[in-house]
Amino acid sequence: MIKVPIKLLQLSPIFFLLWSSIAIKPAQAKTLTVVSDEWCPYICDDRVLPGFLVEIVNEIARDNALEVKFTLMPLARALNLAKKNKVDILLALTPQHIADFQLQQSQLSFGGLYNDFYVRADYSWRFQSIEHLSATLKDNAILGTINGYHYGEQLNQILRKNTEHVFPASGNSPLEKQLKMLKMGRLDILLDSRFTVQYQLSKLAKSSIIYAGTQGQFTPLFLGFSSLLSKEKVQLFDSGLMILRQSGKLDAILAKYTLTDWQQQAPADSRNISLNRKSTH
Repeated sequence: MIKVPIKLLQLSPIFFLLWSSIAIKPAQAKTLTVVSDEWCPYICDDRVLPGFLVEIVNEIARDNALEVKFTLMPLARALNLAKKNKVDILLALTPQHIADFQLQQSQLSFGGLYNDFYVRADYSWRFQSIEHLSATLKDNAILGTINGYHYGEQLNQILRKNTEHVFPASGNSPLEKQLKMLKMGRLDILLDSRFTVQYQLSKLAKSSIIYAGTQGQFTPLFLGFSSLLSKEKVQLFDSGLMILRQSGKLDAILAKYTLTDWQQQAPADSRNISLNRKSTH
């Protein structure tokens, strides 16, 4: 029961009705802040083709009456803001990212990656093994990476031991920067995922950059959520992805980027079919 002061009862009925309508009006839903660096075709700085992860999150938000706001920023900064609970959702994270920065993780994977190497066509190096890569760096080759990305423990160890031969790019569009440096000869080898590199190269009429091998297996990526976001909201994104997959909408989104469902890439034990990026994408 709400106790009403006697003086309030003496006010006009119109004032009382106005006060009541304000008191029972539900609070406006909080806009969820979604952040990532640019990593096309996952996340793009493009209004027409904003990236397949951006489109997926937008569809899920729309289906669940959620408001979302996307912001591009360097991954390392985004991770630190998420750890401080100043942003709500980060896109395309490895489980290592999520553990290191104390975030909640989607149960389903939202995309994935390979650790792929690219070189200029006139450079004869091809990836053979971790030891071969280490020897190449010690022989003064320069490897381009992205600041804030995890590449798995084996590669991360090599990067830590050869910091003077590794150039980690930062900023909102680090891959574009690295591709330019590789083309200009300021890098000898580029490490990133085939999906992102090939997407960027497809925009060029002609390119002197070629694929030079892969280390490891397909790595699934996840959404990372602020520790303050409710479990119910986190689960909405898992169930929303399942609905998009079952309805065919997911395939339609991926087709815009000439991609297929990442479940076809992932090993059987990491496909997450049911609901049971110092920091790679």
